Amino acid sequence: MATMEEIVKKADLLGYRGEKREEYLKQEFKLLEERQEKKEEAERQEKKEEAERQEKKEEAERQAREKKEEADRQERKEEADRKERLELEKMKLNAEMKLLQAKIEAGIIKNEPDGSGARSSDSGGKRPKLPNFQDGRDDLDIWLTRFEKFAESNGWSREKWSSSLCALLTGRAMDCYGRLSAEQAKDYDKVKEALMMRYDLTEDGYRRKFRTCKPAEGESPDMFIVRIVTYLDRWIELSKTDKSYEKLKDLIVREQFMDACPEDLATSLREKTYLH
Repeated sequence: MATMEEIVKKADLLGYRGEKREEYLKQEFKLLEERQEKKEEAERQEKKEEAERQEKKEEAERQAREKKEEADRQERKEEADRKERLELEKMKLNAEMKLLQAKIEAGIIKNEPDGSGARSSDSGGKRPKLPNFQDGRDDLDIWLTRFEKFAESNGWSREKWSSSLCALLTGRAMDCYGRLSAEQAKDYDKVKEALMMRYDLTEDGYRRKFRTCKPAEGESPDMFIVRIVTYLDRWIELSKTDKSYEKLKDLIVREQFMDACPEDLATSLREKTYLH
């Protein structure tokens, strides 16, 4: 865009004099003013549109933040409600376990097949007492086997096993039981499965125990061998492998194959094996 000085110079170059020069300058100055006004108007319009775009952007961001905050609040509320329900359920289970433990210790509950909970004075003799599971000292697998044999020998109804078991648990085992839902806690098989998983008493757990176990302090060679054989037997049992040469060979070859695979592939293969 030409300036006023440039317009004057142009008039001089064109040789305009007098009224003609004045008329020329007047027209050019007017055109210059109009162009300047249009430019300023365009700039104002551009700034206005930019401000509107920025305002819309900020409004959209504000709405997105509010939506996210509301979703976060709802998620926190649902999580708090879930934790509250779990805590209430856990408190209820703990109260039931303490009550059952107190009854067992007081001899109020006797070991009858129907699990009626009649007083021991009606049974004609004092019932044998199964010791509590001591977390960190007892072998859970052996202890559960003893519990099941004890329950069977005393004719307990299997539906009552879980309620009797819970009164004998301590430490991590008690915590694991307390985290189960009320429905799961009534099912002995589900309780046992959860406990076995908590203590890594699974197919893969026994496989690792068998491969990595070492003699404990004060453990004789014979005792160590028995422990190794126990780990192997439980590994085979939990893998649901028939104790035939071909099946055992397949199990060992499969393990060797997975150990030779990259870790992520081996993990995926083991997960698929357990799922099936």
